[in-house]
Amino acid sequence: MAKDDSPKAELSALRAEVDEIDQQIILLLGVRFRCTDMIGELKQAHDMDLVDPVREDQQVQRIRRLAEEAGVPPALAETILREVIDTVVDHHTRLRERPYS
Repeated sequence: MAKDDSPKAELSALRAEVDEIDQQIILLLGVRFRCTDMIGELKQAHDMDLVDPVREDQQVQRIRRLAEEAGVPPALAETILREVIDTVVDHHTRLRERPYS
């Protein structure tokens, strides 16, 4: 039985590490969303375009490069980034459409 306990303990420890990493990712996404909210407010206050395709392309290339360096599939990193960007743009669009109270 002792043989089975060691892999189970190692698995449990590794899963705990993954859980901690997931928590950090979510916390960082929260920080990122607060920052992009401020960007959206600034753009709205100064009647700036909601979307900046040049910036988005730069971000995609940067994220793909960072992913490659980190051993993460670049396509996965790009998919995640594009989902984040789409969510932010949707959020900013809804804020702009909201009537002022």
